Amino acid sequence: MALNQVGLERLNTATTNKIGENKNLVINGQFDIWQRGTDSGSNTTDGILACDRWVLASSGATKQVTRQTFTLGQTDVPSNPKYFLRYAVTTGNNNAALRQRIEGVDRVQGTVTLTFYAKGTNPGGGSFNITNRQDFGTGGSASSPVDTGVGDFTVTTSWAKKTFTFTPPSISGKTLGTNNNSYYELEVFRQPASDTSTAAYTIDIANVQLEVGNVSTDFEDRSHAEELALCQRYYYRTTPSNQGFYGVGNIDGGSQGQILIHFPTEMRSKPTSLETTGTATDYILRVTSNVNCTGVPTIDNTSTTTALVVPPSSSHGLTDKSGAFLRAGSDSSFLGFAGAEL
Repeated sequence: MALNQVGLERLNTATTNKIGENKNLVINGQFDIWQRGTDSGSNTTDGILACDRWVLASSGATKQVTRQTFTLGQTDVPSNPKYFLRYAVTTGNNNAALRQRIEGVDRVQGTVTLTFYAKGTNPGGGSFNITNRQDFGTGGSASSPVDTGVGDFTVTTSWAKKTFTFTPPSISGKTLGTNNNSYYELEVFRQPASDTSTAAYTIDIANVQLEVGNVSTDFEDRSHAEELALCQRYYYRTTPSNQGFYGVGNIDGGSQGQILIHFPTEMRSKPTSLETTGTATDYILRVTSNVNCTGVPTIDNTSTTTALVVPPSSSHGLTDKSGAFLRAGSDSSFLGFAGAEL
């Protein structure tokens, strides 16, 4: 069987060994998973605020990140993605950026290729920049982070593929921290450090892929279930509808519950905080009848696979050690287990 030129090029790279085997080092590269919500709101905050795994860096800029939907059957971006990410900046500032932290700094070594599709408008300085970081973690005598510039690009109002092939610096001789939290921080774009313009701009991003080798291959399609599980390693939110169930447990001392929550996938590390709606009546304890909680739930005794949720319900005369379960008191009720992100 004859091989075409592309096939020959692939045989001459590491690509052959990764086709169909989770070749994309990026998680949620098609922006399918938004456990925290599909609109970050206008803000100047840094962090993972909307789309799972994607760090939004403001650096003083005012921005809003939203999920946008492709027209069914469009052909501008291949692989039939459903969604793309829109990063709309109303007040620019240098170093505003979109990034993802890939677990394990040692996973991104040798030649790699970054591809994505982009359109929009450019920042005041006229172009975007990509600068990646090798972070060796914390604890012990961890080596200092290493930043490496990858390249610049511009966008127009039409979708265009961007491709960057590069080799991160060798980590030979470096020391990992003892807290098992090293990462490679991949940047898709930033307003360059030298560009202090406050001009507004908007950039749309789709189909982000980072793969080993010097050839850009087709985007790796993973199932929604697989992508969600990958995201839930770092953050888990459960959102039952009104009167839906969170979990079962018992009454502790007559004034609070102890509800065991099992995570659908093992988390990277024990969650350290519990996100809630902030409204106590969004949570209900039930023994023989529904009782509104008198405060929002907290967490205790967490592991990478389970957490003990403690919903307070004082002055309701609940019987100590009675079986109980926690349910949602409204359609907006949720529990978000946070703290496992890098």
